[in-house]
Amino acid sequence: MLADGLTGETAIGVIVVHIWGQREAIIAPSRLTLYLLSCTFISTGICGTFMGGIAAIAKQAGHTVTGCDANVYPPMSTQLEAMGITLTQGFGVEQINVGADVYVIGNVVKRGTPLMEKILNRGLPYISGPQWLAENVLHDKWVLAVAGTHGKTTTTSMLAWILEDAGLAPGFLIGGIPQNFGISARLPGVPPQDPASTSPFFVIEADEYDTAFFDKRSKFVHYHPRTAILNNLEFDHADIFADLAAIETQFHHLVRTVPGNGLIVANGREASLQRVLERGCWTPVENFGVDSGWQVGDVHDSGHFDVLYQGQLQGTVARELMGEHNRLNALAAIAAARHARRGGEGCHRRVVALRKRKTPHGSARCGRWRHRL
Repeated sequence: MLADGLTGETAIGVIVVHIWGQREAIIAPSRLTLYLLSCTFISTGICGTFMGGIAAIAKQAGHTVTGCDANVYPPMSTQLEAMGITLTQGFGVEQINVGADVYVIGNVVKRGTPLMEKILNRGLPYISGPQWLAENVLHDKWVLAVAGTHGKTTTTSMLAWILEDAGLAPGFLIGGIPQNFGISARLPGVPPQDPASTSPFFVIEADEYDTAFFDKRSKFVHYHPRTAILNNLEFDHADIFADLAAIETQFHHLVRTVPGNGLIVANGREASLQRVLERGCWTPVENFGVDSGWQVGDVHDSGHFDVLYQGQLQGTVARELMGEHNRLNALAAIAAARHARRGGEGCHRRVVALRKRKTPHGSARCGRWRHRL
């Protein structure tokens, strides 16, 4: 089982969805209005950050959620238990007896897994986790996806909190637990300035690892973002990718899903990302880390730094995160938030305090900063 909690690339298992009285509703391609009394999710690998996030979202949507994992461990076990989600140690095939209507399969499940073989042999309906999320949560949202080899969790946390502080009440799924939110995932909320509406925004950590044993595309191709951050791209996941070119192909699949009226925020220093975009791009691109786009200006003795866009001062970032890589993370988050602001209610000068986030490997700081959108 993978355990890259800092980037949210923890392997995930099976979610079982039980819909009382309406078997086909959750996978209805027409996305009809659903009238559900409850749903029961049983997830193997539920303590992985992605599957745990889906479980949290399902619980918030009014479903009954339970789950299991080979190892039940914090921080996801603590989060899920606090939400009233029962966790079971182990992957016993007796879970087939729950009588679920839909099984949501994660990429830790392989052919030969006893529970999966039972599902197949009985002809029970199943779907991947990313597809379930896309069809039931993301399909009508302005999705802001954060992709890259490094920094996804940090940048996703920054972006979600900028939008939250701006009063846009985004939904999100993050591969860790930002302490500002106290939870790794949630549905979009009600913007304070418009209590009669629900936020259209959803921020997601967009992982390039494969979707499931029956869908070898990267998970992020299911999300169809309107705003996409391409933070960096290096060779990783040698268990499923032969070389860097293979990962670049998956990133180009993501680029192909971003609409022409969307925005790609790309690290202008990464030759690999430039190669991806040169394969074909139909969406406006704003680069960061280079003079022609978003860049770091003066770095002050306090650690604060100025943010420039096309050479013009945009604001000053005050943060506790150290290192040039975290300054680049902040630039990407600010650029993406600015794009969302253009499509939603205006954001003004804010002071954004991002405290520590919890991951299976401990805590890491997210930062403190001031910006203008």
